[in-house]
Amino acid sequence: MMPRRIKFLRIWLIAMTGVALVGVPLIAIAQQYTPPRRNLPGRRESAKTRFLGDTCLVGQKPLTALIPPNNFGTTTGKTLMLLWYVPDTKAKTAEVRLVDQADRSLYTTTIPLDNVPGIVTVQLPDRVATQMELNKAYQWQFSLTCTPNDPSKNPFVEGVVQRIPIEPSLSRALKAASNPRDRATVYAKASVWHDAIATLATQRCLNPGDATLQTSWKTLLQSVQLETFADAPLTKCGAIGKGE
Repeated sequence: MMPRRIKFLRIWLIAMTGVALVGVPLIAIAQQYTPPRRNLPGRRESAKTRFLGDTCLVGQKPLTALIPPNNFGTTTGKTLMLLWYVPDTKAKTAEVRLVDQADRSLYTTTIPLDNVPGIVTVQLPDRVATQMELNKAYQWQFSLTCTPNDPSKNPFVEGVVQRIPIEPSLSRALKAASNPRDRATVYAKASVWHDAIATLATQRCLNPGDATLQTSWKTLLQSVQLETFADAPLTKCGAIGKGE
């Protein structure tokens, strides 16, 4: 079981009441993410220690969650996709955990790693996403299984996700969007991070040679200071759309 290293700060999470959606354009030019004005406890990059560098993380880039720098993201859907950059590592598996404000587990799974540096996606089952109450915050954690007998030494990243209702302005903008790329733009402008990146990731898997999608992907990651991972391959395209 994945240990909890950073307490879920309830005073912050209980106070969260949703993200206001203002000025959502019908069709935007590029996937520039507009972050909500809040910062939450979390860890977008794994710790850089001698232990991790010597025995588990082999690559130069750190284990990194593809989330905004404020460690917070929203979703409007009944599904939730989370993405991480996993560097060259000796770990064979990783663990994903989603908990509520009381640290009750909604979902825990172990996924195999391909030993290929790249972006790993996990789409949570629909039953899990629908258990997430609207406008309430949940914490996820992704941990590489480097030392099964001492999980406290495993490199990890974590963040906060919140499911929000689809406001009328967002609904109108999505209906006006003519294709998935435009819908990703609408989500990004509306500060709905997880829907924006999931839409583009799915389309990149379906159309790997589409240069326009690649440009949109780079623009989105650049807007949250993750451009260094824009050229990393999506390593589990076959799992996208198949929540466990």
